[in-house]
Amino acid sequence: MHDTHIIEKIYQTIDALSRQNGIVRVNEIDMEVDESSHIEGPHLLSHLKDRDSAMFGDWTVIHVEHKPYKKLTAVIKSIDGDGCE
Repeated sequence: MHDTHIIEKIYQTIDALSRQNGIVRVNEIDMEVDESSHIEGPHLLSHLKDRDSAMFGDWTVIHVEHKPYKKLTAVIKSIDGDGCE
């Protein structure tokens, strides 16, 4: 249940960062989550595609590394994407 909340927060943060930086299509995300999290790249990508299939798709690669952070912590290290032209 807790992962559902953090996944939605991750989506909101990626969406906001993408808007700020003119990204309309996300190609790659590099992130870290706490060791107790069940978040994995394919599961997260499925949620992101459901929320915004124009921004996220089968082309999106998500790297998730589990680190000894405080519970329910996620750190987005980088987002690579395409901007509007």
